[in-house]
Amino acid sequence: MRYNQGSRRSTVYAVLVNYNGLPHVLDGILSLLDLARAPERIVMVDNASRDGSPDIVRERFPMVELLTSPVNAGFAQGANLGLELALQRGADTVWLFNPDARAHPRALEAMLRVLDADPQVGAVGSLLRWAGRDRVQAWGGGRVSLVTGRARHLTRPPDRGGLDYLCGASLLLRARALRQVGLLDPGFPLYWEDADLSLRLRRAGWRLAVAPDSVVEHQPSTGLGHDEAAWHRLYTGGSLRFFGKHAPLPWLPVGLGSAARLARRLAQGRRAAAAGIIQGLFSRDWKKLPS
Repeated sequence: MRYNQGSRRSTVYAVLVNYNGLPHVLDGILSLLDLARAPERIVMVDNASRDGSPDIVRERFPMVELLTSPVNAGFAQGANLGLELALQRGADTVWLFNPDARAHPRALEAMLRVLDADPQVGAVGSLLRWAGRDRVQAWGGGRVSLVTGRARHLTRPPDRGGLDYLCGASLLLRARALRQVGLLDPGFPLYWEDADLSLRLRRAGWRLAVAPDSVVEHQPSTGLGHDEAAWHRLYTGGSLRFFGKHAPLPWLPVGLGSAARLARRLAQGRRAAAAGIIQGLFSRDWKKLPS
């Protein structure tokens, strides 16, 4: 199948997971509708928002299919509702897209070209730029060490080798690859789920790729607002699960990575962040999300 050679057009479902996403989710949906090559279907999964965003989206964008969850069960579980729907309906590709992101007009077209050029590519990432800043957030994704526990986004193409993971803020997935390796792991409520899926794809023989002409602006914020303790708790707890699944000696990257983050936060005087790291390591409730 060649997207750019006039054969059958790929069916693309865009999936957004929203939690109290006003006003950014409205701009994100508008950017998808204004694409030079728009997705065939936009699905928004709402994780029990309390800001009225589901009703506003339903009123302003009747073409958007809205799925609602009675609870905020996290990004992965919410995204899986949209992914399952897309696969059941026979989508060729599924585009995970953050509600606080805005796609440039040819973002999807560029990703489809890269996906179509190599049948072994299972997922394609975008060039993520910070909204309102002249800075790159990620050149598609980044690298993670299964020894030191260090994970970092790359802001330019790697000097050698490829990426270990692609960022879920804008991630185009080949449906065939997704059916083979499975959906997102709902054991990651926030963070690490994209790295986990990326490693599963690579181990199944699929390649990760980046479409640098697919530019997506991403808001410098998180669904947790300014709650540093919650961010570090969820990130650290997710790292335990990630390295437990993928590292030959899980305690090594967990210990080294957490110790390095804890030392940096204490040196910066960020006690709430340090407390969150400790909670992520030792609390049974590390997965707790805003309700």
